[in-house]
Amino acid sequence: MKVLALLLLLIAAPALAQTGTTQPSSAPPTGPTPPPGLDVAYACPGGPDFSAHFTSDGDLATLRMPGEPDIELPRQNTNTGFLYTDGYYELRGRAREATLTAAGRSIRCHAAGRPGEPPRTFTGANSTLTLFPDGTFRLREKRDGVAEPVLDLGQWAQEVDGGARLVMRGSDNSRRAFREVGAGKLIDDKGAELTLATTPDLIDGKFRLRGLYRDAQDGGLFTECYTGRTYGVTPGGAEPDLERAWTQATPSREASLYVEVVGKFVDRSGLEVEEFLSLKPNGACPPLPTRGAALRDTEWRLVEIDGEKVTFDDWRRRPTLRLDDEGRFASSSGCNSLAGTYELNPDGLRFVAGPMTLMACPPPAQAMERRFIDALGAVRSAQIASTTLDLSDETGKRRLRFEARSR
Repeated sequence: MKVLALLLLLIAAPALAQTGTTQPSSAPPTGPTPPPGLDVAYACPGGPDFSAHFTSDGDLATLRMPGEPDIELPRQNTNTGFLYTDGYYELRGRAREATLTAAGRSIRCHAAGRPGEPPRTFTGANSTLTLFPDGTFRLREKRDGVAEPVLDLGQWAQEVDGGARLVMRGSDNSRRAFREVGAGKLIDDKGAELTLATTPDLIDGKFRLRGLYRDAQDGGLFTECYTGRTYGVTPGGAEPDLERAWTQATPSREASLYVEVVGKFVDRSGLEVEEFLSLKPNGACPPLPTRGAALRDTEWRLVEIDGEKVTFDDWRRRPTLRLDDEGRFASSSGCNSLAGTYELNPDGLRFVAGPMTLMACPPPAQAMERRFIDALGAVRSAQIASTTLDLSDETGKRRLRFEARSR
């Protein structure tokens, strides 16, 4: 019988889409797959994080979540991206984006790095900041009027607003932005500098934590409110007090209830509860920040040039744009294909065109191509809002607007 724990977690999270599952096919799988023999950590805003192991031949994906049995999904046919399903659970994606589905309920996730990939720690005069590859952070900071260093945690992301900035949102709902200078220095909005340390600091002090707790098959599970990360609660300390309070208040064995505790993180996936503070049966975590489409590894489809909406009788004529992680871009102008490089930094975005095919096209398509290439060459800044990408010139005029291709 299928394990229902993953499904229950998905239903408890906001459903981002309603989709049906795909029945397995007996035909040999075709289409791109993730790199074989790879472990990938997926972060799912508003839902459970998990990791997936892809076998060396690419034919099997094994999903792993804290406190739950492994789920093995065979690879299936798909025209684009990758698809793994057993007819009940489904993992479908392309590049770094993926959708996890169980019983028709789906949640969108993004690849946040390999399990075991080291975090990066930056240190300054008053702060130590550690960025984990799953998109979460921990912070230790000296503040005026406070004797002991303040500990905080939350989510971080690279946002595109004019140029690229590293943005953190912590447990006090504050938003802090940094410019990343090279690979070894961060500068915040007040000019304070943090430098990359040679050794990661996991910042394992005592945190005051808020989250959802439930008792699982192999022990308690705690989902922290501001990172969305789920941790296994280790035996000892105040864990018996926490479990006792949950047992007395829970309406069912599958219910997750809001609690406040003081605890220390153990390695990457464990939590040691040192003090149980409170349980609120009707409490809830605030919504996690909505993560927009990623600038890189997203297929962007043109919807507007210089304020004029564009329409196409043939969808294959719609210009597209895709940026990779190596500073290269590929584009279809609606007639020919264009490739080149791009520069993204805290001050803006610039495209440098390279080779282009030279196909003869109908006059309307040629006119569209010329306008598109000219506008792309004038781009100096970018801004992403949800699934919309705006590219503007040095005067701030929006030249191109794209929408992320739905998956």
